[in-house]
Amino acid sequence: MWDSSVSVGICSGISGFVRARQQLYLIEPLGQSDESEHSVYRHKDSTNSSTALYDVDQDQEPKLAGLFRSKSWKSKLNTEPERFVELFVVVDNAEYQRYGSQTKSRILNVVNHVDKVYRSINTRIILVGLEIWTNENLMVVDMSSENTLDHFLMWRQTDLLKRVKHDNAQFVTGIDFEGDTVGLANKFAMCTENSGGVNQDHHRDLIGLASTIAHEMGHNFGLSHDVPGCVCGPSLSSNCVMTDKLRTGSQSFPELFSSCSEGQLAEFLVRARPNCLHKPSLSRSIVTGPRCGNALVDPGEECDCGTVEECKNPCCNPSTCRLTFGSQCAHGQCCENCQFTPPGRMCRRAASECDLPDFVMNGKPCSDQGSGYCYDGQCPTHQQHCWRLFGRGARVAHDACFDLNRQGQEGANCGIRTNGFIPCTSNNLKCGSIFCEDGGDSITGKRAVFTVLSLIKCNIAVDDDKSRNIDMVPNGTKCQAAVIAGVCTAAIIILLITALVTGLICCKRDTSKSYISKSKRKVHSALEKQNPIFDKPSVKPRPEISQPTLMESTAAQVCAPLFVSVPPSRPAPLPPKKSPPEPPTSQNNTTKPLPPVKPLPPLSKTEFKVKPSPPRVPPGKPRPPVAQKKKSSEENCNGCVAAQDQQ
Repeated sequence: MWDSSVSVGICSGISGFVRARQQLYLIEPLGQSDESEHSVYRHKDSTNSSTALYDVDQDQEPKLAGLFRSKSWKSKLNTEPERFVELFVVVDNAEYQRYGSQTKSRILNVVNHVDKVYRSINTRIILVGLEIWTNENLMVVDMSSENTLDHFLMWRQTDLLKRVKHDNAQFVTGIDFEGDTVGLANKFAMCTENSGGVNQDHHRDLIGLASTIAHEMGHNFGLSHDVPGCVCGPSLSSNCVMTDKLRTGSQSFPELFSSCSEGQLAEFLVRARPNCLHKPSLSRSIVTGPRCGNALVDPGEECDCGTVEECKNPCCNPSTCRLTFGSQCAHGQCCENCQFTPPGRMCRRAASECDLPDFVMNGKPCSDQGSGYCYDGQCPTHQQHCWRLFGRGARVAHDACFDLNRQGQEGANCGIRTNGFIPCTSNNLKCGSIFCEDGGDSITGKRAVFTVLSLIKCNIAVDDDKSRNIDMVPNGTKCQAAVIAGVCTAAIIILLITALVTGLICCKRDTSKSYISKSKRKVHSALEKQNPIFDKPSVKPRPEISQPTLMESTAAQVCAPLFVSVPPSRPAPLPPKKSPPEPPTSQNNTTKPLPPVKPLPPLSKTEFKVKPSPPRVPPGKPRPPVAQKKKSSEENCNGCVAAQDQQ
């Protein structure tokens, strides 16, 4: 049945849910053992009343929901590589007092359902840690959801993050929050120090807690509450994951994200560019352990398409997690009909003019909401970064705002060092903090406003994680004529070095085409490696260089110096002459010496020049006893030289 799904756990009995034909059926054990009886009932029968439970997020500014609903964004979510969130769950003492020994299995089933919800948007939730406070709480937990969230995020930064690496942390409490609030989380916080949320276990059915965690994690992804017109599923239901009122009773808990949420997630991934969400390494410990059927390719598996009931991949055997007969692959952008894409076929289209083939060299001129230069596959400009920080409609602020960078204060500087902030000079005012105007929510969730000339508003994004430098002009941005952010070197140097490196390879080809075209064919930047000309600047400031003039030059002009013939600094060596035959010695003894046990390597002529062997005894005065002694000495000396050569 296409419109069905199953999410159950088998620890201490069978518990979970089965969804079929828009109906939700819950399964739970009646006893404490696997052999005890189980109950199966429709979800609407679990309670006689309908209650609206509210969720709150920390950002109370106007929401972005529904602004961008491009179909291309939705398709992009499912065509990009799968994303992975390494989740850590913390359970307080009140929750443990309620469920006792069943707490662990309950949380595992909850996370299993959260993972199932996020699969619809090509994201996997991997549980990397579970901590249950069985004796006492390790932080203050009270009825205020805001206070509890502040305490939890502080505890995560000072304690949990130092012990376990993870991307997101969710706190589960058995305390009843004030009012109708059941959860709280920060927006745009995924992969930051504030990536987390607090959740009240408000319902007997574990699906209720799973829906709350999925909702709060959605806020961490930058998702806002759904507004009228946001629907999900084939039935176009308005009861989606990011609904502002979590209704219980006759209406089942939400399992799908709305079209509005899908658009906002795609926007978040482009704007925030979170630095986690990568597939966990094989050495990472997963609480549930590796197993065939978890839809994760674990060590020893060729593929994993889920359980036998879930698997719809003809290339993978769900029972063995091995490729089916004749299949070369089961997933990936270069896998088509279970076979690798033939050579010459494009697996992934270029995302921008600075992306592919295969990687455009840093320094190539580009245009993305302003003129700039390609840098690590992107075309960074001030306008593009303002859009990242404040969304569509944001613009680069007035030049008077960037004069604030001369002060070298928090929010207006060119970097930070041990003794304070670095003020910008006149040449790099637009290489430091970036100021924008208009737009919507800040991608960091916070903003600060400077006012200059009594009229001009200068907005900056305030980021708690200073290591990201998201409030600074990105490296590679063209700050002004001939100045590049991050290195503040002249553009002429960037293009010159690029042209020279390219010229070493392309000069023997047709010189009538531009050097940029040749560099695309022959020279590519390596993945995850920066071009050396974009390395971080040293402490010593670089000298200023004149305005660029290479833009008008041709490839022939750039390559011409490479055709200049350079005479050698010294004549070529003559062929070695034959050595004159050595005069016969006066030895009368024809007995051949015994060969050495191990042949000695011959001495090179170079060795003789460095340290010649002693001269032979003249043959004019034969003295047999002495000559015999000299021969023995000569053999010993040659042996010493050879031994030295071996050393």
